[in-house]
Amino acid sequence: MMKKVWLALGLLTSVIGSVSAATLTPQKGVSILFINGRQAENKISENHINEGFNQVLVRFDKKFGNSGVYSSAPYILSFNVTGDEVKIKSPKARSYIEAEKVFESGNPSWNVVQDEVVIKYQQNVIERKPGFAPFGGLDSRLVEYNESNAIYFKDGVLLDKPADAVVLVPVATGMVEENEAKAQTKTASTEAQSVEQLKAWYLKSSKKERKEFRKWMIDQE
Repeated sequence: MMKKVWLALGLLTSVIGSVSAATLTPQKGVSILFINGRQAENKISENHINEGFNQVLVRFDKKFGNSGVYSSAPYILSFNVTGDEVKIKSPKARSYIEAEKVFESGNPSWNVVQDEVVIKYQQNVIERKPGFAPFGGLDSRLVEYNESNAIYFKDGVLLDKPADAVVLVPVATGMVEENEAKAQTKTASTEAQSVEQLKAWYLKSSKKERKEFRKWMIDQE
């Protein structure tokens, strides 16, 4: 059942297309790496994002004179978009040493600003791994994080997430349910949310798009 729902959501996504409701612009010192599971088109300039829930992977990159460039660990910022223009501002750091202290604290203060108003966000850090490339394979690590938190994207469009994803306490990657009953409850809830998302997209589609979608559904029987 769940597989068919996601297939249907994916088809509607490709038929209807992703409607960009806003622009996302990083301010000085912010690099945008991924947006909703896909590599960002522009790391240090304007990107398009969708209305509603968005997940952006960012990093602090800034040169401090002779001290060199400080690059932080990548951070996952999740927030809801309802306006036209979103900006991400970096935590304040006036020197290399200050930047080290800010990010070693584990809770740097980014500013997510929508139409000149600061909005709430959730942040999670991609932890450093031992070895030559401590932050290598960011795409797969992002998928792993999302799967562990029941967040699913297809082609940069949200398919499913917990209802309160933006305010949830972060869940550790690889965490499992305590028992089978809880897992079954979570699956049922996820399916219900996906069906509701499918209904919403269907209602937004044109007559031609609905016809194509119904034909596809019949072919799946």
